[in-house]
Amino acid sequence: MGDKMVYLYVYDCEKARQMNARRVAFTKELYGFMYSWKTKSGKKEKRRPGLLDQCPGSEAVANSAILVPEKCKSLFDHLFEQYSDILSTVVFEVRESTRL
Repeated sequence: MGDKMVYLYVYDCEKARQMNARRVAFTKELYGFMYSWKTKSGKKEKRRPGLLDQCPGSEAVANSAILVPEKCKSLFDHLFEQYSDILSTVVFEVRESTRL
């Protein structure tokens, strides 16, 4: 049987009210965001992908909980380390089994 490792990141933004700009920046980096601008021909919109979009197999499974495949773990570790001043994070190793 093929087992593969995934990681469950459970996080809480402890200082959400005091550090609102940092919380918003973290959320944008993780989930991505839409932005728009005006041109002579009208309003244009574009979506900037977040880390969840850039790492295949990663997904938000609940509020403040995401599953990350082993190959993307270092990217998520780096992101959560950058925002460690506002986040309390616990990472669980989850062995995912495939049954045939």
